[in-house]
Amino acid sequence: MRVLVTGAGGILGRHVIRHLAQFAPGADVIVNKADLTDLDAMRAAIAALQPIDKVIHLAALVPVASVKADPARAYAVNVGGTINLLSALERHPATFLYCSSSHIYAPSDLPIAEDAEKAPPSFYGRTKWVGESVAADICEVSGRAYCAARVFSIHDPAQTGSFLRPSIERRLAEEDLSQPFMLPGGDSVRDFLPAADAAALVVRLALSSATGAVNVGSGRGTTIRDFVQGFSSRPLDIRATGGSDTLVADISRLRQLLGDADV
Repeated sequence: MRVLVTGAGGILGRHVIRHLAQFAPGADVIVNKADLTDLDAMRAAIAALQPIDKVIHLAALVPVASVKADPARAYAVNVGGTINLLSALERHPATFLYCSSSHIYAPSDLPIAEDAEKAPPSFYGRTKWVGESVAADICEVSGRAYCAARVFSIHDPAQTGSFLRPSIERRLAEEDLSQPFMLPGGDSVRDFLPAADAAALVVRLALSSATGAVNVGSGRGTTIRDFVQGFSSRPLDIRATGGSDTLVADISRLRQLLGDADV
């Protein structure tokens, strides 16, 4: 079995590569090095790599601030790159797993199932919903087996930049923690999952016969204030500011596909 992975250098991608070695030790794992925004380059790369049995498409422009600052590039990568990849694969029957996001959903006080309302509140969420929809349409017309893994709030020690965990870790290292710790959205609830665990679920979905949309999360809600407190060695006087909302996965379908005992 030959598996092509895009975005292998990202946080999730590094764990996906490691888990492929665990769950499919005999597989030939190929890391995409071509520019997804260059259709000719993608076609040449795919032609040179054949045969390919499975594709795990993780590559995307992710940081919400970066996407907001340059939405044209975000759409070029997250949507255009997906179209180019599928166009390059048009004569090849590889199954296709698209890494989508919980950012496509509208917040809800109840666990969110795959058929819930799609109302992306951010540019990033919109690019992922458009990318997922385009991939589903192209795969349907071409008869390609397709799965959209909608990953919820991952975190990892290696994250950098504007993601929540590194932002909080910087603040905990730099601020006077005897003072009130102001936390925007601190009362919001999210479905947090270590990136390594999310990657394992993504790999298992890719290796299975799963098709359609599947939520990838823990199924448990944690307030952002509790998530932040978990990284501090001392009690914090956390004072939430701004509004709050809830985004927690209903993982019933994930459990059905992979087995209750393993999720």
